[in-house]
Amino acid sequence: MIKSIMTDENFLSKKSIPATKDDLNVVNDLMDTLEYHSDNCVGMAANMIGISKNIIVFKLGNTSVPMINPVIISK
Repeated sequence: MIKSIMTDENFLSKKSIPATKDDLNVVNDLMDTLEYHSDNCVGMAANMIGISKNIIVFKLGNTSVPMINPVIISK
């Protein structure tokens, strides 16, 4: 389901919590929303659709790549 983009800076600045297997619907919503905005967006996080979970999706060519609970291991 395509969701509205969250613009509340207070909400967006809050720390997200780990996702679980019960959050697979969030992955689908995030992928649908990214696809809808694909003309000006290559990736988004779950908090951008109002869900404070550690989930991101990004475009790699024509493929949408979801990441659940990603961890940055180097900068």
